[in-house]
Amino acid sequence: MKLLGIDYGRRRVGVAVTDSSGQHIRGLTTIDRKKHPDPLTPLISIISQENPDILILGLPLDINDAETVMSKEVRSFAQSLRERSGLPVDFADESYSSRRASSLMMFRKKKDRRDKAAIDRLAACLILEVYREDHA
Repeated sequence: MKLLGIDYGRRRVGVAVTDSSGQHIRGLTTIDRKKHPDPLTPLISIISQENPDILILGLPLDINDAETVMSKEVRSFAQSLRERSGLPVDFADESYSSRRASSLMMFRKKKDRRDKAAIDRLAACLILEVYREDHA
């Protein structure tokens, strides 16, 4: 089953995808919200190119695993995405995915460490990894 992972943010939206077996994950792109205030349009284009079976959005939870203000925003975005794409949408706990991605980037070259778009793509990869582990 091919999955498309989305790290939704107010500034950028990271996107990652698995292969058709769902085993191999790769970062695809990062949508800059300054250039695309409504990220649905570029996402629908990516979805039509990649043809995933299901869309996975990172859902931010607080330290008590309760939903946050951002969680509500993500759920609203997920509903719009479901309606526009016609695909099922599921969620994966994205708690600290961006922090984990930033930590992993520390092992890269100095200029790459500050690449926020790369961090968001990596966060989308981590969201897919969490989803895969939770549904193994």
